[in-house]
Amino acid sequence: SAVIGGDPANITEFPWQVGILDKGSHICGGSILSEWWILSASHCFENTNHSNLAIVHGTDNLEAEEVESVGVDLIIIHPDYDSAIYNNDIALLLLKTPLVFDVTRMPVHLSEVTDTQAWTTCWVTGWGVTSLTFTKTSKLQKVKLDLVQWEKCFHIFPLFTTNMICAGSSEDGKDACQGDSGGPLVCRKKKKKKKKKKKNTWYQLGIVSWGKGCAKKDLPGVYTKVSNYLPWINGETTQAGMPYSHEPDSGQRWLLSPLVILFLYFLTLLLFW
Repeated sequence: SAVIGGDPANITEFPWQVGILDKGSHICGGSILSEWWILSASHCFENTNHSNLAIVHGTDNLEAEEVESVGVDLIIIHPDYDSAIYNNDIALLLLKTPLVFDVTRMPVHLSEVTDTQAWTTCWVTGWGVTSLTFTKTSKLQKVKLDLVQWEKCFHIFPLFTTNMICAGSSEDGKDACQGDSGGPLVCRKKKKKKKKKKKNTWYQLGIVSWGKGCAKKDLPGVYTKVSNYLPWINGETTQAGMPYSHEPDSGQRWLLSPLVILFLYFLTLLLFW
């Protein structure tokens, strides 16, 4: 596990962060989607039995004396996950018992907004090694990153797909490396002028997936693009009997309203009558 060049983080800053243990060993990070669901990466669970997993929550120290954990009832790996290029690298974990929310454990928000220019102040969090010398730590780490335009990412990584986003630092020595897999990349929206001040909500845009090298300025990390999977998340959680329903946060979402589509349809008929 690795957040390179990061700083210690308090769980109340990132209360959706969880650690995923396999037979007692930390393997990946994840985020709280709802009281029943954890969001993570498919490649964390390719050869994993759900009965061996434990989700550590409500703590920023994996070695604390009293760590709370919950078992996993079901692992849902995306059916089109491609391990060769990490495409569709997203997974859902159904918990054995529901979480009780407080200041140290809360669900993260998701967003359908895909424009990288709409976002600012992004952070990635995780446990593990904190330097290129692989010094281990059990304390949650955080590092501030910037979103990178899709075209630039594709130029750097030929296997980069539209199901991915990338983020990096303007400085050397700051990154999320492979062990932070499954953990969240969260961002805040840029404030619009002449708008009433709103609460600065954090949204999870990415899931730590893969990268080339570590903590290099010109090599950003690659993340699963969560917005592409909102229908899949809704469908899988509903089928499992514990539905997660995403609340649209985009002002443009009204364009998808059936009433608006019907209105435009009849308007077109009138115009061309």
